[in-house]
Amino acid sequence: MKAKMNTETKINTKMTLGYVLELKRVAFRNLARHRVKTTLTVLAIAVSVATYIFVDGWLLGMQLDSQRNIVSYETGAAKAQQAAYIEKLDELPMYANFSGWETYAAALDAAGYDTAPRFVFAGTLYAEGGSAPVVFIGCDPEAEGRLLRWTDFIEDGEPIRNGMTRENGLPMPQIVLGAMTADKLGVSTNGVLNKPGDAFSPVRITTAVDLKDERGVVRHVYQVIDAVVAGIVNSPNPKNNNNVAWIPLDVLQDDNGLMLEGKVTELLVRAKGADDTRLPGKNERAEVIAAALEGMLGTALPPGMGIYGWQTYAADYEAAAKGDDISSRIMVAILFILSFLGIANTMLLAILERTKEIGMMRAQGMTDGDLALVYMLEAGMAGFFGALAGALIGCLCTIPMVEHGLDFTAITNQMSGNIGYRTTGIFRSTWNVPVIIGSAAVATLVSAGAAFFPIRRALKMSITDSLRFE
Repeated sequence: MKAKMNTETKINTKMTLGYVLELKRVAFRNLARHRVKTTLTVLAIAVSVATYIFVDGWLLGMQLDSQRNIVSYETGAAKAQQAAYIEKLDELPMYANFSGWETYAAALDAAGYDTAPRFVFAGTLYAEGGSAPVVFIGCDPEAEGRLLRWTDFIEDGEPIRNGMTRENGLPMPQIVLGAMTADKLGVSTNGVLNKPGDAFSPVRITTAVDLKDERGVVRHVYQVIDAVVAGIVNSPNPKNNNNVAWIPLDVLQDDNGLMLEGKVTELLVRAKGADDTRLPGKNERAEVIAAALEGMLGTALPPGMGIYGWQTYAADYEAAAKGDDISSRIMVAILFILSFLGIANTMLLAILERTKEIGMMRAQGMTDGDLALVYMLEAGMAGFFGALAGALIGCLCTIPMVEHGLDFTAITNQMSGNIGYRTTGIFRSTWNVPVIIGSAAVATLVSAGAAFFPIRRALKMSITDSLRFE
C-alpha cells in the first residue's frame, strides 16, 4: 500500500511539473506572438536595470575613493584624542590637548602600528595677494610621511623640515600649503616658482592660542608667526588642497610658536604596511587599537582620552554622500516605477485584447490560477530577458568607468574642491556584483508581479461575458 502511494505521488509530481512546463511554453508563445509589445517592454526593463547598475557602480566607486582618500590623506585609521576635543570638533579647541603622547607612540609601535603626532589649530594666513582662513597642522614631517600620502604630492618645492630656515638673515619655519589656497593668495615657493630676481616676501600666520589654567579657565593669547612656503600640495584629496597648511611641530613648542611644551591635539594611528588601496582592516578598528594600546601600557587610558575611528572625522563627507546617494536612487527608482507601470499597462492591453481567448480557455477547463500563472510567467520572462539585456548593457557601460572614469576636474576647480566627495576630479566606478545580480532578479520578479492585477481584473468577468467581449 505504501509503495503504491509513493508511485502515485511521483506520477502526480511529474504531471505537475509537465503542466507547469506546458504553461511556460504557452507564455513563451504569447511573447512571440506580440513581438512589438514584447520588444518595447524588454527595452524599458533593460534601460532601467542598466541605468541602476551604472549609477550604483559610479556612486559606490566615488564613495570608496573618497573613503580611501580620507584615510590615506587626512586621518589615518584612527586617532588618539581627548573626548573634549571630539565634543567640539568643528571648533578645533586647542586647549583640549594632551602630553605624554611619546609613551603611546612607543607602545603602539611595539604593537605594530605607525603613529604621527599633530597639533591642529585655526588661523589666518596673510600674503601679498591677500589673506585666507587656514587650518594649520603642526606635524612631525618624518612620521607624517610614514603614515599619510599627501607628502608624495608636493608639486612645487619640497617637504617641510624640522627646525628653522633662514631667509634674509631671519630664522623662519617652513610651511607647505594647499594648491588652491596658494593660487588664491598668489603664493609660490621661494626660488622655485618665483621668477629670477623677484624679491622674496614671507607669509604670515596669525592665531589665538587657547590656554587653559588649573581652574579650567581658557584665555586667548594672540600670536604672529612669519614663515617660508617650502612646497605646494596638490593631492587626490581636495581637502588637502584647500585652506590647509602644514608646519613643523617642533617650531611651535616655545614662546615664538604656540607655547605647546610638548602637547598635541591628536595622535594618528595606522597599521604598519597597510594597503592604501583598501580601507582599514579589523586590526585598525578603534576598539582593537585601544585594546592593543592598553595591553602594551598595562593600564587603561587616562580619563577623557580615547581612540576614535576615521569615520568620526568624516561627518561632512558622510552627509554629502548620503544625500547624493538618496537623490540618485530616488531618480533611478522613479525610472523603475515608470518602466514597471509600462509593463502593467502592456499586460493590461494584452489581456484586454485576449479577453475572448481567455474566456475560451476557461470554458475548456483552465482554472483561474492556471491563467494567472501563464500571464505572470509571460511578464516574468519579459522581465528576465530585459534584466539580462540591462545587466549586459550596464556592465559594458561600467567597464570604461572602472578603467578610466570621467574627468570633472574643471567643475571641481570652479567649486574650489567643495563637492562633498574627497576626489579631485576623476570619478571612477567599481563593480558591485550583488547589486548586478540582485537588480536583475528584482526586475524579473517585479515584472511577473506587475501582471497580477491586470489578469485578476480580467478573471473577475464571467466566462460568458468574456466570450462576448469585443
